[in-house]
Amino acid sequence: METSATGMDAVLAATDTITSLLSKVWSVMTANPLLTVILASGLLSIGLAVFRKVKRTAR
Repeated sequence: METSATGMDAVLAATDTITSLLSKVWSVMTANPLLTVILASGLLSIGLAVFRKVKRTAR
């Protein structure tokens, strides 16, 4: 019995590849102090923007 690749198999394989790539990028960025500061400042600004929007919405 032969099984053929379906679209879902391709999506799952691509998801696995992307997850692996992002894991490697995250490791490189957090291993370098300068890149860690840049990453933290980006995440902090995103967090503050979301907080402001939620705060405005709650009013």
